[in-house]
Amino acid sequence: MNDIDMSNLSVAALRALVTIHETGSLSRAAEKLGVTQSTLSHTLGRLRKAFNDALFLRQGRGVVPTARCDMIVGNVETILAQLAALAEPPVFEPASTEQAFTLSCNFYERMVLVPDLLRRMRSQAPKARLKVIQSNLRGHEQLHNGLCDLLLSPVPSDTAGLYRRKLLDDHYSCFLDRAHARRVGPLTLETYKAGRHIAVNYDGGWKPFYRSALDALGVSIVPHVELPSFGAVGEMIEGSEFILTAPSALAPILLQKAAMVDPPFDASFEVFMFWNARQHASPANIWLRGLVVESAGAIRAIAG
Repeated sequence: MNDIDMSNLSVAALRALVTIHETGSLSRAAEKLGVTQSTLSHTLGRLRKAFNDALFLRQGRGVVPTARCDMIVGNVETILAQLAALAEPPVFEPASTEQAFTLSCNFYERMVLVPDLLRRMRSQAPKARLKVIQSNLRGHEQLHNGLCDLLLSPVPSDTAGLYRRKLLDDHYSCFLDRAHARRVGPLTLETYKAGRHIAVNYDGGWKPFYRSALDALGVSIVPHVELPSFGAVGEMIEGSEFILTAPSALAPILLQKAAMVDPPFDASFEVFMFWNARQHASPANIWLRGLVVESAGAIRAIAG
């Protein structure tokens, strides 16, 4: 049996191993780790010597792990999670903490959940800091790479190795200028198809769930206006014949300039909270997750 010499391996080297495994690319792994590719190649050389295994084999423009590498990475992830837990203080005191928390989400979660969450944080942990980053479709990857503490998202994919809890159920509504809504009356599928639509495409990041409902009905719409976000969309609807299809929970923002009516189809979605195994037992993370759950509960109560 070959002896494994771990004496020259650091925690950073083990993180590098996990990151190469996750990305399947030395260049992408180096970018995520903030090191040069030559530095990462040197680290990989030390890892190969320590484990007496090639670990990764070239395939196309990337790399694929060996069978032994898959086994090693599973154990290394456990070790890193245990080390992270050791670094946590045994008791978390919200009132005195100055810890910085990073939350990944998109516009919907920022508008619906974050304001109430921030009020609760200010009340219980006035010295704590909150940083909110854009998730787009990369939120699960951000969690895996330690770029955020929690992810709030309706996107359930790529969740291997993550914990998940459902926070909210929501559905889509149509928002129209109030005078136009009175003229049109209840929307039918025909009037919806014939309407002039404003669509928020999230900078092309992902396809809104209601579009899948339309696809299932064989309905195709060509938006007259496409926007990267909901900013100022209420002003654009006012005095126009535009129809915006958007989550109902955004009504307090959009109803200042528009009327909300039911769409002629059913389209709903769920919003989840995700966190990784490294922080599952962290007292600080448990506290933050509790606040998010409380905020979601308050929003559900208001929605009735």
